[in-house]
Amino acid sequence: QDALVLVLDLSYSMKAADLAPSRLLRARQKLLDLLEQRSEGQTGLIAYAGDAHIVTPLTDDNPTIANLLPALHPDMMPVPGSNPLAALDQAIELMHSAGISQGKILLITDGLTDTDAEQASKRLASAGMQLAVMGVGTSNGAPIPLPRGGFLKDKAGTIVIPTLDEAPLRALASNNN
Repeated sequence: QDALVLVLDLSYSMKAADLAPSRLLRARQKLLDLLEQRSEGQTGLIAYAGDAHIVTPLTDDNPTIANLLPALHPDMMPVPGSNPLAALDQAIELMHSAGISQGKILLITDGLTDTDAEQASKRLASAGMQLAVMGVGTSNGAPIPLPRGGFLKDKAGTIVIPTLDEAPLRALASNNN
């Protein structure tokens, strides 16, 4: 059985507009294209920021997943930050609870730390899951817009410009089939 869990990063950096109109809107469009092309197998969706949430369990109903995507936004996430490991653990658990021992996970993110990438590889290897990674963003990056205007700044008052660091993402994908 062809099972796929989509894991979508909803951290604030996904609001950056280095991919117009934003990283998140570009990622959503790619996911809608993927769902449209996916004719068989079950698909699930998990969204994460500082914690992870199952948006849909594994289902054959891709139109429902597509209908939920536009509502997903960083501002709705209860805990800010980026915890991809919690999301990958949930994806693995979704598969295992459905009796699937060899599923595929697609991680859509604008970045991982080297530590998270190493931990993710260990967990995926022991779970028997394949992982594909869709990196969203550019090496130049862009500032993160705030809801009330202006841009996110660090403690020193400098505008934060998240960039896409491809190396950990490439390593994670190649280490996991």
